[in-house]
Amino acid sequence: MAVPRGYRSFADFEREELRPDMRIGWSVDEIDAPAGDQELDFDVDPFEASMWEAEQEADEEDSDEED
Repeated sequence: MAVPRGYRSFADFEREELRPDMRIGWSVDEIDAPAGDQELDFDVDPFEASMWEAEQEADEEDSDEED
């Protein structure tokens, strides 16, 4: 069971629980939260990765047409 959070004021409670979509920016909790199993690779350029994937798909389509 989750431990209830403590709030310093009603304004903090309202901001975090009642109206979270009205917040501007990030909270410290969100910044420190683990990203799950998402792995970031800073050595790969996203444009190059998408081009490589497109080339692989094109190669697969060409090999399917030959069969």
